[in-house]
Amino acid sequence: MVDVQNDFCDPAGACGQRGSDTAAAVAMVPRLERFLADARAAGVMVVFIQTTHDESTDSPAWLARRGDAEAGAPDPVSTCRTGSWGAEFYRVAPQPGEPVVIKHRYSAFAGTNLDVVLRTAGVDSLLLTGVSTNVCVESTLRDGLFAEYRVTLVEDCAASYEAEAHEATCENVARYFGVVATSEEISATWSALAQVA
Repeated sequence: MVDVQNDFCDPAGACGQRGSDTAAAVAMVPRLERFLADARAAGVMVVFIQTTHDESTDSPAWLARRGDAEAGAPDPVSTCRTGSWGAEFYRVAPQPGEPVVIKHRYSAFAGTNLDVVLRTAGVDSLLLTGVSTNVCVESTLRDGLFAEYRVTLVEDCAASYEAEAHEATCENVARYFGVVATSEEISATWSALAQVA
C-alpha cells in the first residue's frame, strides 16, 4: 500500500493545499480498508509504504524536479516532512508485525529495503494500491516488475488527482507491465481458494 498519507489524501494536506483534487483518494480509502481486511483474512502479507522528506533526503535534483526557478528552492508547502501530521497514514494503519517501508522518492524500491523485506518473506507477486496511481504507485509497480516480481494494479484501490491520469496508468499497466484487477475480483479469488482448502 503506497503513500496513503494525510498530505496526499486529506483535503487539508499538502496536495489539497496546492489545489489538487483529493476527492478520488478520499473515496477510494473505504474500498482499500475492506481490501486490506480481506488480504489479512486470507493470510496475504500487507506492506505499508510511507513517504518522508527532510533536509537529509531532499537533494538539489529532487527539489528542482518541478522546474523550480532555483535548484534547491524550498517547497512553499512542505510534503510529508518527517514526524509531521502530513506524513501520517490516512485512515489506515499497519497492524502489529506488518512492515512499514520508508521511502524518499516516487518508487518504493528506490533506496529502500523493500526488496529485502519481500524476498525474505518469499513474496514473488505484488498487488499495488495507493496514491497516486500515475506517480508513486506506477513507479513502484514498474520497478517491481524490473526486479522480477509479478505485478497487479488494484485499480479501485488506487487513486490519482485527475481521472484521466488514473485511467492512462491502468491502460499502460494492462498493455505493458502486468495485470489490472478490481479488489472484488481479487477478494473473490481468495474466498474461492479458501473454500477449496
